[in-house]
Amino acid sequence: MKGVNKLVMEVRPESEYFDKAILFLRPDIADKPQKEISKGAENLLKDISISDFNNKSSKPSPVILLFAGITAGSLISWAVFILIGLI
Repeated sequence: MKGVNKLVMEVRPESEYFDKAILFLRPDIADKPQKEISKGAENLLKDISISDFNNKSSKPSPVILLFAGITAGSLISWAVFILIGLI
């Protein structure tokens, strides 16, 4: 850890996934009341949901889109060649 004067707060959230959270406080926050700091920590942890970790993005990957496009193009080309050959 860089520096010696770090303000650290350990929070034990009510969660089935996490045992504790360690928050590093900004130096300018030291003069705030403890209740205000604790309330801010609780609000931060409530805003974080487990789905934030599981679902980074709901958009399909560009690689998947590329392969889907190549597959669709190949199937269309194959269908055209089959139809031309049958006519």
